[in-house]
Formats: sequence, C-alpha cells, structure tokens
Amino acid sequence: MLLIGSKAIKFWFPDFPREPKDTDYAVDSGTRYPKEVGVEYLENPVLWNYYDKPYGLNIVCYPDDLYTLKMSHLFWDLNWEKHEWDATFLRKKGCILNRPLFNKLYDYFNILHGKNVRSDLKMTAKDFFDNALECEYDHDWLHTLLNPIPTFTKVLIGEVEVGEDKFEFFLNDEEKEELVREEVEIMAFERWPKLDHRKAYGRMLKKFIISHAPIWEAIWILENYPKLQKVRHNFIKILNEKINERGINIVKRSTRSIKKQKQLQSI
Repeated sequence: MLLIGSKAIKFWFPDFPREPKDTDYAVDSGTRYPKEVGVEYLENPVLWNYYDKPYGLNIVCYPDDLYTLKMSHLFWDLNWEKHEWDATFLRKKGCILNRPLFNKLYDYFNILHGKNVRSDLKMTAKDFFDNALECEYDHDWLHTLLNPIPTFTKVLIGEVEVGEDKFEFFLNDEEKEELVREEVEIMAFERWPKLDHRKAYGRMLKKFIISHAPIWEAIWILENYPKLQKVRHNFIKILNEKINERGINIVKRSTRSIKKQKQLQSI
C-alpha cells in the first residue's frame, strides 16, 4: 500500500498544521481491503503502477508526487480549497510538479470523476463569445477599457490564441499575471456585474482554472495562486464607470435575457 494524503504530508513535513483525520492509501484496482475505522483505500492504478517497480510498495508517497497528486485534483470542484491549500504548502516546501505523472493522473481522474470539459481553444474569441456567452457588451471591447492594448493580443496569431511556447517564452511573469487578471476580471464582470468585485473575482479565478484556461496556463496560475487570488482593484466599478463615460460609443451585443444570463453564469 502507498500512504498518501495528510498523513503522508505530515510524515515528510512535521510542521504541516492540519492534523490528519484519517489514513489514506492508494491501492490497486480490484483488490479488496478490510473496512477499518479512519482508514480509506483509494483505487489509483496510476500511482500504484508508478511506484510498484522502481520504488516498491508499502511506502510513503514522495513529496513531489504528493504535490503532483494534489495539483491533479484541482481540475474538479471536489474539496478544491483543501487541495489548493495543501498544494501551496508543498510548493513552499520546494516540491515541484512531476509533469509525466500529472498527465497520467489527469487522464485517470477524467475517467473517475467525469470528463473535465474545457473551453475550445481552436475557436476564435469572437466565435467563442458569440456562441457561448451572448454578452451585453463586446468581450474584446471590455478588455480595452481595462487596458487600451489588452495583454492577450501578445499571444495571438490572427484571432486564435497560440500555445504554451509563446505564453512561456514571449511573456515575462508580469505579463503572464496581467494576462490572467485581465481575462478573469472581464469574465467575472460578464457573469456577475452586480456581485461584490472580490467575490466575483475569486469565483471566476477558480472557474477559469477548472474549466477555461489551457491546462499549461492553469498550472502556471495554480503555481502563482497565492498572488493571483488577491484582487488588485474594483474592476466592476471601473468598467461601469468607463462604460457610462462612453455614452453612445458603447460596443454592445444583443441584450441578454434572464435565461441567457443564467446560462452565462454557469459557463
């Protein structure tokens, strides 16, 4: 058996502040284990097979792999805040992502938890927002109200956003942060224009990670989550003020119905 979860974190890092309530083991599929109070046997053939030959079983999952396991959980809204807190703790301890293991775990959890449905990155921004959102205001126009030259224009070829290579090598960390913040703020405004800006931003950032950002961008966001989760300004107030300033020069879409607004909030 392979010890995972809070007890495994506590084994490697005794200063882990949460006292484990139970003992979690990753086990092979199809093997029956006796029921024990406070013990959970969690089928995870990916971890089981990963440790079986190079490491042997009946050991504690190594720190980098615990971190990778925590990160792979964050694409489903299941105990999300707990997994994110643990991932941040492990990252501060120097743990790094095992990308090949992450990819296998992500594929496995797509089977276990249901497919992690994400935005179609092959669609142009216009097609995506015309098709899925039907917002009152044009999405790209809203971007220009926050930043006259939106950061997303730096990672476009034509009208389609390009991949990880340009994000990684053409943007510095400040630009990456700006790119994420601009997108999350605009999407939050489109969905919850009357909600408190802090609540709207936090809700949208989590939704952006789970459902919208490319996996490689979502990983970068999670690696910088403690900084990105802090709201920088009242973007809802700023956007409303700038929209009012524009008067007749507003770029609009069709007025959204109550039904469409509810659909928008679920995306």
